[in-house]
Amino acid sequence: MDGPALSGWERRLLEEIESDLRQDTRLDRKLSTMGAKSPSRVRRVLRGVGRRLSAGVVLTALVMSAICLSIGVRTPTTAVLTALGLVWAASVAAAIATSALLRRRAAGRDQASGRDRGERRAEPPDRDERRERRPWDQPEA
Repeated sequence: MDGPALSGWERRLLEEIESDLRQDTRLDRKLSTMGAKSPSRVRRVLRGVGRRLSAGVVLTALVMSAICLSIGVRTPTTAVLTALGLVWAASVAAAIATSALLRRRAAGRDQASGRDRGERRAEPPDRDERRERRPWDQPEA
């Protein structure tokens, strides 16, 4: 703290005020949780799903749901609904399998190159360094 230190009498008064404030449990609870909202359950669930499923899987599921629903509403027979359910389940399963395969492949590439997933890829060498110099690239003397 900048400035002169508190005298003994001021320190004792400050300690009394702090002890009185600590006894107020409702105020203590409000001050300890001020500004920190607990995350909602829906947000936690959506984050968990987002970590496990890619956007492609969710988009595939939504598109196939819309297609199957529109066909099922037009012809709601048992055979059509069963076939649509099978097609929907197969397309979502294929999207999940593809997503898992791509994630494993990306993780294998990152591991083989010694990178962490969070790291950005190194920039490739400049094109000028890779190609041979042509006469018109050389500066004039």
